[in-house]
Amino acid sequence: MLPLLYPAPETQDALLKDPQTAPIRELHRELFRFAEKFVRGSWTTTAQDLRRLRQAGLSDGSIVQWATLGSTQSWFTMSADGGGVPLDGGAATGTGVGKTRATYGAASEGLLAASSATASLASASCDDAVAWVDTDESTDEYGETARWAEERYGCMPNLLRAVSLQPGFYRRHRLALELLEGPRSASLSARHHAMIRVLVSHLTRSSYSEPTTTALLLRVGGDQDLIDRVRAEPFDSEWSPVDRVVLSLATKFARNTYKVTAKDAESLREVGLDDEAYVDILNTVSIQASLDRLTNTLGVQADPAPLLPSS
Repeated sequence: MLPLLYPAPETQDALLKDPQTAPIRELHRELFRFAEKFVRGSWTTTAQDLRRLRQAGLSDGSIVQWATLGSTQSWFTMSADGGGVPLDGGAATGTGVGKTRATYGAASEGLLAASSATASLASASCDDAVAWVDTDESTDEYGETARWAEERYGCMPNLLRAVSLQPGFYRRHRLALELLEGPRSASLSARHHAMIRVLVSHLTRSSYSEPTTTALLLRVGGDQDLIDRVRAEPFDSEWSPVDRVVLSLATKFARNTYKVTAKDAESLREVGLDDEAYVDILNTVSIQASLDRLTNTLGVQADPAPLLPSS
């Protein structure tokens, strides 16, 4: 799409080098600024970032749309890079996959923070609102989704309320929530699935997801010591071989998916897990991270209770 917006090669080069100094429209400059923060450090987003987008001409509905598109792109990009999927037309060469590897390959921090030990959760100061954007609970789509959520979780998630200005995205978000409820393969245990969710929500500094991921691990037999250890010591040599490989792979997916190679899949096989487990871990990480980025950038407050299915 970039050549359609700015066909001049010199403008494209300047934009890729530094969007903040390139000769582009101010609205596009703000969108690039928002997108980079969304990918690299969504937890650093504040209500002021959304005010800047409004000042540049975007409505709250457009902000929700752009944030959701960024979340979806994050989900797909991480899945493609982690799965070794080549570009259409055979553009990928060697172990690298697509331009995302080339673009982020030189980044010192990768897609998430370089260190989880110093992670601090962002606090979404939203007064009495559920997010930093307006909501619309009057549509038929909202009513139908609210009924589904009440039956499944006992409440309407603040995530779904926060995106209500774009009800066309409800199906996507409902699917993501369902996919995160438990492992999708027989190869990955419920314990490992929950550990991965705890780890990712910690890496993304997600004040929205952390209560749910914590409660999920407790539900499947974990305890607070395990939760604390997953957050602080994912590479600890004292983990069992399977635990260590699962947590290491999940961390690599979350931080630097572009660095994943076939050896990472082989590391799972060496501890007795199969390719279905690999795909399950990849999907869990990419979906969790995409929702965490979305809720971070929209300032979504945590739900009144952990978002776990009632059955």
